[in-house]
Amino acid sequence: MKLSQLRYFSAVCHLGSITQAAEQLHISQPAITAAIQALENELGVLLLSRGRRTLVPTPDGELFWKRCDGILADVDGLAADFQELSRQHNTISVGIPPMVGFFLFPQIFAEFTHSHPEIHMKLTEAGSETAKEMVKNGELELAIIALGDAPPASLEAQPLIRTQMMFCVSQENHLAGRRTVELPEIAREPLILFTSGHYHQEMLQSRFRSLGLTPNVLFHSNQLLTIKSFLRQNLAGAFLLPQVIEPGEAIAAMPVREPLALNIAVVWRRDVFITREARQFIRFMKSRFE
Repeated sequence: MKLSQLRYFSAVCHLGSITQAAEQLHISQPAITAAIQALENELGVLLLSRGRRTLVPTPDGELFWKRCDGILADVDGLAADFQELSRQHNTISVGIPPMVGFFLFPQIFAEFTHSHPEIHMKLTEAGSETAKEMVKNGELELAIIALGDAPPASLEAQPLIRTQMMFCVSQENHLAGRRTVELPEIAREPLILFTSGHYHQEMLQSRFRSLGLTPNVLFHSNQLLTIKSFLRQNLAGAFLLPQVIEPGEAIAAMPVREPLALNIAVVWRRDVFITREARQFIRFMKSRFE
């Protein structure tokens, strides 16, 4: 028994005509007739009463028709459910910290979506620590985050670039032009720090605590445009990645004497199935930065 035979039989019963069924199914009349006869031979019962002008199901055919339509409805529903699941699999959920999203991701997004137009990306802006936890909890499939030299527990990581945080001020600031600056003198300056949930923020706080320093924090913000505006007006300093400083911004970026090094990497859960689309993105990122 084949699904095609069930579809042919159901169409004939609903339309009352082999001719109309053939037109609807885009198949020849002899093919439908042969399929239904083969079905009757297999079942050992007559399914259709064939008069000169009428074509109706026999009593056995009526019972078979009802069962047949139920099976076809289940099969069509199964196909629809998994087609929808396939569309969901074609979407990758990715977490991105603000600075990484500012300098790294726009070009990556454009290149990846151009080469893989069938894959859609759902982006969530979140600090590295927050995004890391969202991956661990299954809220995100992947995240591009800042981290130390070792991958976070329970996560796999594909390193992309190694960089370091810089202390940034207006080019009019008295510290501008220094080859390096030290945390004790930075702590005396008015500062804008990122909010909690960022790897580099946790790293900075740990460094300040280890030196017994309390930084002079003006306020906390994740908005790069706001932070840069304060820097340009010489109202505060901030720790930023050098990649987010654009030419002509009148902002000086200086390394800290004890470097604040970090890695940018793609991370995902070690203990769960990674979709084909997510694996394609990881491979793309690896090849892009090797």
